[in-house]
Amino acid sequence: MKTLRTFLIAVGLWYLCNLVLLWPPVYAGALPLIYPGIALGQGTPSFGLLLDAWLIVGIQLAAIGLVALWGARDPLRYWALVPVIVLTELVGSAWDIYSVVWSGEALWVGLTTLAAHAVIMAGAWFARRAMERDIV
Repeated sequence: MKTLRTFLIAVGLWYLCNLVLLWPPVYAGALPLIYPGIALGQGTPSFGLLLDAWLIVGIQLAAIGLVALWGARDPLRYWALVPVIVLTELVGSAWDIYSVVWSGEALWVGLTTLAAHAVIMAGAWFARRAMERDIV
C-alpha cells in the first residue's frame, strides 16, 4: 500500500500545482512561449475565454488531486482513482499530440508534457502492480 499511497500523494500534489500553473495571470504569460508565432489575441474577449477554459481544466485536475490526497489516507479504498488518473493522462497526451501536430504548440512543450504524462502513467502501473502483490 505504501507505493499506492506515495503515488496518490505525488499525483495529488502535481494536480494541485497544475491549478496554480493554469491560473489566468500565470498562464497568460506562458501561452506565447507554448504557442510561438500564433496570434493569441491577448487583451481580447477570446483570449479571456481561452484562459477561463484552461482555468476549468486546472480546477478539474485540482479536484482529482484533492481526492487523491484524501485517498492516500486509505489507498486500498481509493484504488479506483488510479484508472481515472490514467485516463486523464491519456486524454492529456492526445491533446498534446494534437497541439504539436495541428495547433502550433512548441515541440519542446509537447515533448515535456508527454514525458510528464508517461511518468504518471508508469507510476500508476507500478502502484497497481505493488497493490496487487500486497493483496495476494
